[in-house]
Amino acid sequence: MTQSARSKNASFVFSTVKSLYGRYTLEQIAQHRAVVILPYAVLSYGITELYALGIPMFVPSINFLVQLKLVYDRTLIDSFYCGSSLNFSDMPKQHSNSNHPYSPEDVFSIEGISYWLQFADYYQLPHIQTFSSWDELINKLTVANFTRINQQMFEENIRRKDKLIEDWQAIIRQIDPKPRRIPDSYEFAIKQLWNTNKLQVV
Repeated sequence: MTQSARSKNASFVFSTVKSLYGRYTLEQIAQHRAVVILPYAVLSYGITELYALGIPMFVPSINFLVQLKLVYDRTLIDSFYCGSSLNFSDMPKQHSNSNHPYSPEDVFSIEGISYWLQFADYYQLPHIQTFSSWDELINKLTVANFTRINQQMFEENIRRKDKLIEDWQAIIRQIDPKPRRIPDSYEFAIKQLWNTNKLQVV
C-alpha cells in the first residue's frame, strides 16, 4: 500500500489506528478523509460505526481479499470458535432445498469462500469503495470525491433509519392490544401453552 503510494508519488500517509492513537475515539477517526479497511471478520461493529459517521471506506474486492487471506473470523470451525473440536466434515450436508451452492463453513474452496464473503456488511452496504490491487487503491484515492461519498453515505443512513422505523411500526401494529396475562407460575404457563404439566427433552 505505502509502496504503491510512493511509486505513484502520491501524498497519502497510511497508518493503523492502533499505532496512530492507541486507544481512540470516533471523534478522532472522523477527522480523517477516508479509511482503508482490511477486514478480518465478516461482521464488524467498527465498520458499522464508521458507516454511521459517513467516513468514506475503501475495502479490498472479494477476489483480492481472498488472495490476501485476511479474513479468519467467518465460520463456526474457525480456530477460536469450535475449530479445535470440529472439522468441516462434521458439518451438516447441504439441505435439498438450499439455494446456496456452497456450505457457509467451507474454508477450503476459493469459490465457496468468495461466495459467502459477498454477504459481509462491507460488500452489502452501498458507497463503500472496493479495489483489486494496491495500485488501484492509490488510483481510486487520488480521484475520489470524499465529500460526495460522505454525502451519499449519510443519505443511505437516513434511508435505512426510515426503513427500520417503518418495519418496527409494522410489527408493533400486529401486536394484540389486549393486555396479556402474566402466568402465575411456570406450571400454569406450560399447561396453558402445551396442555402438559412437565416439559422434557426427547
